[in-house]
Amino acid sequence: MAGRRVLYGALLFGATLLHIAYGQYVSFYVLLFLLCLPVVSLLLSLPAILTARADLIGGEDVRRGRICRIRLNVKSRFFLPPEAWKLCIEQKNLFTDVRSERQNLRLYGVQKETQVFTPDTSALGTIRYRIRSVRVCDYLGIFAIPVKRGSAVTVTVLPDAKKPVPEPDLLESSSRVMKPKPQGFSEEHELRPYREGDAINLIHWKLSSKYDEPIVREPQELIRKNVVITVDLPRSYQACESVLEQLQYVSDLLLDSKTPYLLHLGYRSQMIRSGGEFDRLLKTVLSEPRRVEAAQSVRVGNDTLLYHIVPGKEAQP
Repeated sequence: MAGRRVLYGALLFGATLLHIAYGQYVSFYVLLFLLCLPVVSLLLSLPAILTARADLIGGEDVRRGRICRIRLNVKSRFFLPPEAWKLCIEQKNLFTDVRSERQNLRLYGVQKETQVFTPDTSALGTIRYRIRSVRVCDYLGIFAIPVKRGSAVTVTVLPDAKKPVPEPDLLESSSRVMKPKPQGFSEEHELRPYREGDAINLIHWKLSSKYDEPIVREPQELIRKNVVITVDLPRSYQACESVLEQLQYVSDLLLDSKTPYLLHLGYRSQMIRSGGEFDRLLKTVLSEPRRVEAAQSVRVGNDTLLYHIVPGKEAQP
C-alpha cells in the first residue's frame, strides 16, 4: 500500500510538472484525471468496504498439549470483493500474562475467506484472541478504511489429572466414621450407659445385670466424612501447574464416586457437586492474572476429612 501511494504521488508530481511546463489542455486533462482517480476508486470501493466484517470464532476448551483451532472469518456482502484486507490479530494468555507476537495478515481480492489459527496449548490458562485492527483498501490501494470487527474469543487450556504422591485416602476406611443411627436396626452398635429417653428395647439386659446399671445398645451407621480440599496458588508457574494437576485428579476421584466436597482454592470457596461446577471455578482462576493466593485456614471436626494439596517434588524449588 505504501508503494502504491508513492507511485501515485510520483505520477501526480510528474503530471503537475508537465502541466506547468507546457500548459496544454492535454496535460491539464491528465492532471485532472489523476486527481479524480482516487475519488472514483474510493466511491467504487465503498459498497464493498461498508459491508465488510471480520469475526473470530473460538474453539472448545482443551487439555494441556491438545490441538485447538480458532477461525477468522472475513466477509463482504458486495458482489465485487475488496481489493485487500489488512488485519492485526493479537494472542494473549490471561493466566500467565504472556502476550504472543501480533500477527499481521493481508488478504487480496477475497470476498469471503476463513483463516485457521492453532494456539500454543503447552501452558495452562485462558488464551484470548482478538482483532486489534481490520482495514479494507480501495481498488487503487491508496486508502485503508477501518471496518467492523467481532469481539474477542477465548479458549481455556485445562490441566491434565496427575496423581498426588502419596495418593490421598479420601474414599477408603479413613474417610468414613461411625455415628449413632437415630432410628431403626443396625448390625453395628455401641454400648453406653442408659440416658433418660432411651427406648426400653435398646437395653442390653445381660450386661445391665452384670454391671448392675442399665446398659444400652445404640445402633450405629457408617457414614462418609465431609471432605474439604485446600489449595494454595504458589508464586512459580511450575508449582501452580503442579497443584492444579493434582487438584484435577482429586476432583475426578471424588466426583466419580459421587462424593461432593468443599474446595478452598486460593481465596475462593465453593461446594463442588459436579464436574461442571469444578470446571467453571477452574476456568475463573485460569482467566485471571496469576498471583500468589493462600487458601483460607479451615478448622474441622472428627467427621471431616481435610486434604491440603502441595506442589510435587519436581515443581518445588
